[in-house]
Amino acid sequence: MNRLMITAATAALVLPAAAMATDLRMLTSYNMNATYTKEVAMRFIDMVEEASGGETSINLSGPDVIPPFEQLQPVGAGVFDILYTHGAYHTDTTGVGAAMDAVSVDPAKVREAGIWDLVDAHYADLGLKLIAVPPLGSSGFQYVLEEPIEGSPGLDGRRIRGSATYTNITEGLGGAPVLMSSGDVYSALDRGVIDGAAWGLNGVKDLGWHEVAGYFSKPTFGQTYTYILMNLSKFESLDQAEQALLLEQGRKLEETNAELLDGLAVQEWKELEELGMQPTEFAPEDAERLDALVNEGIWQLGLDKSPETVAQMRELAQENGLTE
Repeated sequence: MNRLMITAATAALVLPAAAMATDLRMLTSYNMNATYTKEVAMRFIDMVEEASGGETSINLSGPDVIPPFEQLQPVGAGVFDILYTHGAYHTDTTGVGAAMDAVSVDPAKVREAGIWDLVDAHYADLGLKLIAVPPLGSSGFQYVLEEPIEGSPGLDGRRIRGSATYTNITEGLGGAPVLMSSGDVYSALDRGVIDGAAWGLNGVKDLGWHEVAGYFSKPTFGQTYTYILMNLSKFESLDQAEQALLLEQGRKLEETNAELLDGLAVQEWKELEELGMQPTEFAPEDAERLDALVNEGIWQLGLDKSPETVAQMRELAQENGLTE
């Protein structure tokens, strides 16, 4: 009888713990083998599972399930629980996410300035909870080109893949922007549909672009952030401890991401040169205006789509020395 009572008591302790286990479904806008998926989305998943002692698990699906430009609505509707993305992939809905790319990389200061909370409140109106805004390095962008840069403007007459984030700088450098997801770039370069692609500082090798393009541009320019967003209703359904755990791991991801990806970028450039790619330099008159061109275009993109909130973001960034 005593043994039965002990068994029942043990079961009573085990069952609530099992009931607390949470399985979440996550989408990534980047290919499953892309650096940003592996080093940001998957790292966040590992951080959450470790911090929760395995009680919170996250299953990841890629853009083959839902294309990058169409992912925000399904997560807002609760078809998926979490989204790892870039703001440029949902500029049809809001310019706030993309506008973050005009803010200097300083995660702690971004929070202290009130920018993080402003962005969080904006996405809440879309049925989403901001979990993290991880920067993709201390610098943001480069161009991958079939042919080297010659003279100024450096992209004169070239068709360049990009998202809305890159439109102003590509046009300012003489190029013609082509809106295209990263998954289509390889075949487009291979077939001569485009002459190059604007991209971040990581993942060219993983995407195989070194096989169809011979150059990467210098200097790098701007800065870029990605987002981890969660369905707001799903987030609010979690207990406070689990909510706090997700937000804390998101904050830790923000704080460590730039340094990690900076190191990976340096390593990748070396590997790309070993594979036959070469750096190609913008002329001094172009190089000195790269940051201004990209930031100016990003702020304007945000203001065109979401004027009130982006104007507040820009004001906070200027007041705190976080933008030019």
